[in-house]
Amino acid sequence: MAFIAFVAMTFASCSSSDETANEQGNQLKLSAGITAQKEPYNIGEWGTEIQIGDIEAAIAKEFKIDTTTTRTPSDNSNWEGMTNRDISVKVGSTVYKYSVDASGNLTSDTPYYFTTTSNVAVSSWYPYTSTALTSFSVQSDQTSYANREKSDLLYGTATVNQGTANTISYSHKVAKLIVSVKVNNTQHIANGTISKLTMSGIKLSGTVSDGTLTASGSNGTITLHNTIASSTSNNNSTATFEAYLIPQTTTSTFVVSVGGTNLSIDVPSKTFTAGKIQTLELIYNVAGSGTENGHAWVRMGTSVKWATMNVGANSTTDYGGYYAWGETLTKSNYFWDNYMCIQADCGTNNDPIKVAGLLSGTGNGISSSITYDAARKNWGGSWRMPPISKWQELVTSCTWTWTTQSGITGYLITSNRNGNSIFLPAGGCYKKTALNFCSSGNFRCCYWSSNFKDDASNNGIGITLGFGSSDIDYLDDDGNGISWRCYGYSVRAVSD
Repeated sequence: MAFIAFVAMTFASCSSSDETANEQGNQLKLSAGITAQKEPYNIGEWGTEIQIGDIEAAIAKEFKIDTTTTRTPSDNSNWEGMTNRDISVKVGSTVYKYSVDASGNLTSDTPYYFTTTSNVAVSSWYPYTSTALTSFSVQSDQTSYANREKSDLLYGTATVNQGTANTISYSHKVAKLIVSVKVNNTQHIANGTISKLTMSGIKLSGTVSDGTLTASGSNGTITLHNTIASSTSNNNSTATFEAYLIPQTTTSTFVVSVGGTNLSIDVPSKTFTAGKIQTLELIYNVAGSGTENGHAWVRMGTSVKWATMNVGANSTTDYGGYYAWGETLTKSNYFWDNYMCIQADCGTNNDPIKVAGLLSGTGNGISSSITYDAARKNWGGSWRMPPISKWQELVTSCTWTWTTQSGITGYLITSNRNGNSIFLPAGGCYKKTALNFCSSGNFRCCYWSSNFKDDASNNGIGITLGFGSSDIDYLDDDGNGISWRCYGYSVRAVSD
């Protein structure tokens, strides 16, 4: 439907005490109220269900609405709830600033005064600008009411004259998009809370000519407003979002954040029309397992997918390759004389990873670097080394059982959320040229994280997940879960 707002503009004679008015003519005084014109439109099919990877999304239809307004959240007939009440009224080449109160009364400190008894052409718009309206932009972050208000362009024109009640009608020049999101099978991720929805591949700006808004410029990203909060039932979550868009035809990408996991889908070309409310329904069916670039993964009820075997392995019990931290090839000698830099240079400007800006004790570190991430370099796709935070998720969200599979000792890790499991073989580690399986008599293995122990006294140390039959260590207050960067350890990859 087209949602149309009407503002009644009346022109009253000025009193004899108003000397300026007597000299120049009647002041243009306005009173305003907002209503929505009922103009239903037919349902139009927007698309069919599509599937990308382990995510399915059904794209819904335009729907029929008899009454609505983008102006106020609770009342169609007044200006309540507005944070900015200024509107522009343009006569000739001059723009006048008027303000409207909650009841629709408009006042101005610098109003227009009639200088002729002939008809006068008036144009007006909201939000207010001090100069002629030639361009308009919606806000990229529409999570606040104030920013949504700034993103809704109202425009109207009229021919007015003195001594009569004049009316100018304002029409919405943007499109309003409502997105219903459903995420099924949330047991496969950390939790089912839908917290954010973004839309990219959309122009945020446009030019305005005679009230027509035309998209222009480069594409950007909009963060939508969450109108109906996330709720979860039987591992299925729902939420509703909305945003104001510049009218355009575009192919866009939606990314929903749920339980710390980002789920993405490309939406085929759609046309967003000025003055219309249009809807999408995005349904994400989260799979518990699958493949990425030829390598199998499972979801463990955490924020990432975990590979079912080590990088360089041919089976789930195969030790796979051994890699020095930040190197992507296996070798026969794992020590400082065969590393990318000597120990004394680690963490300095002679350290290639330091120069690349990827040394970090938190965040992603070298994760996803094609140069320094063994998982990304060897497996490609979206595979990457896990930051220590992802290892921590696996430790706290799963049950770890020391066991033997096909004659190989290691940990069977079982998700407490969905029951899926992976096996981490205790494959030892390379120090210099020797493969070591024991540490203080404890059959043991370490897996690299993508993070660096950023410590002046330990500038050659990377952060690891280390384990044996009686303990599991990652970087904590007692300093466990760290090791020299030059040593050769296993790599278990993750994917978003």
